[in-house]
Amino acid sequence: MKESEKVVKSPRRSPTHLHHTPIDNLSNEFQLDEEKASKTGNRESTHWRPKSFDFISASGVEDTEEEIEEAIKPSKEWQDEEIANGAGSSEQDAYEPPRRTHWFMTSFLMMVYLIGVGVLSLPSAFVSLGWVPGSLLLFSIVFITTVTGYYMWYLHLKYPHIRNYATMFYKFFGKTGQYIGGGLTYTYFFGILTADILTMSLSWDSLFAGHHVCVEVWFVISFIVFFIIGQVRSLHDVSWIAVISMICIVVPIVLTLSQVPKLSVGAGAYTNVAGSGFVAGTVAMTDIVFAFAGHLIFYEIMAEMKDVKDFPKALLTSQLVGYVLCMFTASFAYVYLGNTTVLQSPVTLSLNHSAIRDAANVMLIIHVISPGIMGGTVLSRAFQRWFQCWSRRTFDDHSWTQRLSYLIWSASVYGLAFIVASLIPFFNELIGLIAALVSSSTTFGMPAIMYLIEFRKKTSWWNWILALSCIAIGCALLGLGSYAGIYSIIQAVPNHGLPFSCDRRI
Repeated sequence: MKESEKVVKSPRRSPTHLHHTPIDNLSNEFQLDEEKASKTGNRESTHWRPKSFDFISASGVEDTEEEIEEAIKPSKEWQDEEIANGAGSSEQDAYEPPRRTHWFMTSFLMMVYLIGVGVLSLPSAFVSLGWVPGSLLLFSIVFITTVTGYYMWYLHLKYPHIRNYATMFYKFFGKTGQYIGGGLTYTYFFGILTADILTMSLSWDSLFAGHHVCVEVWFVISFIVFFIIGQVRSLHDVSWIAVISMICIVVPIVLTLSQVPKLSVGAGAYTNVAGSGFVAGTVAMTDIVFAFAGHLIFYEIMAEMKDVKDFPKALLTSQLVGYVLCMFTASFAYVYLGNTTVLQSPVTLSLNHSAIRDAANVMLIIHVISPGIMGGTVLSRAFQRWFQCWSRRTFDDHSWTQRLSYLIWSASVYGLAFIVASLIPFFNELIGLIAALVSSSTTFGMPAIMYLIEFRKKTSWWNWILALSCIAIGCALLGLGSYAGIYSIIQAVPNHGLPFSCDRRI
């Protein structure tokens, strides 16, 4: 095979519980590599970036295969950082899921994290924003989140041993950054899990409307479902559930939209070019942002990919499918039910009680399991890593001791989410506030900031503008969205009843 025909593959981690190379030996290996490079005069640039997808590429220079290999090879400096950080080091790889997820299955993980809770609220968002602002905002959000997704991919290729956002924060901002980044990350995961429990409870309540069942019963049932299925310990295992979840969101959307023309008869629907109202428009804007703000789980997803260089395929696939479904759902429902009392959020509540509504609610219950379990799995592993004082076992250990340990930590995560979901019933307002406080930074600002820090010497002027625009948008969303979200929650609290009561309205 010619030198130019070599295939560059992603680094594959050997099971460290079977074969572990001490850090001192790694240091010697890296020293030998450097001596070899100095003798041959083949020193690669430390400021590497992928050459594919040139619309983000900062330089016009073709990256060589040696530059790619050098960029994704762990260094002594990285190992020292990870030992100090206590997460993601080679010694700890035995405790983490291996790389085995194909990019096609990865795309399903990303799609179910994007499509669902957010898309069902978008018709109401278009009512507040109008045609032009709503359409432009949706397209802009998709484009910008795709760009920041590429930024995160470049960073993961540079530091493939980093498995989560908190560790990436540590890499760039030290311990203080790790605490802030970890707090944002796990708050977001917990918020998604809580929102999914709310959605499932809402669907149960809608499915059995008229049977006078206490709403807290549905919260308990939702907790049990999440807890049982949440015993899976890797995103790869969740990816198979994600395929079913994706089907179970597309079908309800189709069923709901098929009934929209009938619901519009005599409703007096009309549309606007632009909406009115600062608070309502800002809350609607954060709903759209939230629908494409799944970046916090990207590092965990990439850490389990069989070939991480295929991540752009999964990213583009999920973004394209998400945009098409969101735009079609929002515009179709807006045309027929815009500015009427029939349209509700989520849009499935607009349906009359019938077999179609019951089928949509059953599928919606199945759908929310996957994104909730994704966040719950990450949180359960984090709880186990932080708080387990007894001996930890390798990821491949399936003994009863290991299963019982994970059972304890997953019960803590899902139980806490159940309590919070019971305390906070307002669904749409919670989405807006989470998006403003968390996603504005971790989806827009931080990927661009970290990208500029790492690749600043090879970043062109137009890419600087693009990255700085992402940062500015994140700051704007943080301020405006927080104000609108808090204001909306204050207005909504009196209309939802008391926490943990049967007369509560979700």
